[in-house]
Amino acid sequence: MTEHAVVIAGGGPTGLMLAGELALAGVDVAIVERRASQDLPGSRAGGLHSRTIEVFDQRGIADRFLAEGQTVQVAAFAGTPLDISDFPTRHPTGSGCGRTTSSASSPAGSASWR
Repeated sequence: MTEHAVVIAGGGPTGLMLAGELALAGVDVAIVERRASQDLPGSRAGGLHSRTIEVFDQRGIADRFLAEGQTVQVAAFAGTPLDISDFPTRHPTGSGCGRTTSSASSPAGSASWR
């Protein structure tokens, strides 16, 4: 194994996003993941919240996620519906994507080990 400036434990959504941001900044990044494959049992990441869509939009990747899902104006907290249509954002919506597995891959410019 070679040396890297940053090693990230876990290739989940947070680890992949961090690796992508660091790689964009020119940092040598490695991701270490304990799972042997990207397949996950059950339902994961069934939707995206407004702030997540904003961050994806800042990186120019929001459209590929929004194209996969259904835009919704209402979110819920503890079973209480919340209308988010008037949030002060470019993306005052959420997105339900209905995926059952994660197929994310390592960001460009980062290494990954299992």
